[in-house]
Amino acid sequence: PHATEEQVEAARHDTKLAQVLYHDWEAESYDEKWSISYDQRCVEYARSRFDAIVPEQVQRELPYDRALELGCGTGFFLLNLIQSGVARRGSVTDLSPGMVKVATRNGQSLGLDIDGRVADAEGIPYEDNSFDLVVGHAVLHHIPDVELSLREVVRILKPGGRFVFAGEPTTVGNAYARRLADLTWKTTVAAMKLPGL
Repeated sequence: PHATEEQVEAARHDTKLAQVLYHDWEAESYDEKWSISYDQRCVEYARSRFDAIVPEQVQRELPYDRALELGCGTGFFLLNLIQSGVARRGSVTDLSPGMVKVATRNGQSLGLDIDGRVADAEGIPYEDNSFDLVVGHAVLHHIPDVELSLREVVRILKPGGRFVFAGEPTTVGNAYARRLADLTWKTTVAAMKLPGL
């Protein structure tokens, strides 16, 4: 798909529209451009990012039943995590319809139980308590309001659920994602000790 002159002009003042236009344009060639695959090399990479964040005692309880990826792109992170045994089934979401189409197609070609929706991470279109796991790979830098997005993630997670953001393209971004994961785990453990839970 090609953007119109009017869309390009509007995108100069709308970050989300700019992302949609760019990622729709890139969707069909994105995997090739970035050497993304769904073979052992990428399965191991995705799993190593997950394992670096998730405590070993939690890993022994895998797989999660239902997982969601925010800003899925072509599905790289979630599809490879499912192949590694982290989750049974998944939902992919992205602001770009083109990326959701490619991610869903990739999941289906791998024989995975996958569905996809065009969605904004700042307003995730799923019911409360829907997912056991929410993941994102190299997505935080695309989200204008990270705090709002994290509130949405917590809303759609089931009690005791987990979220894992990894693979930010900068050292600072990656440290930020690791710190968020650590704080979430500590907060969840503390909250589960509250009376009535």
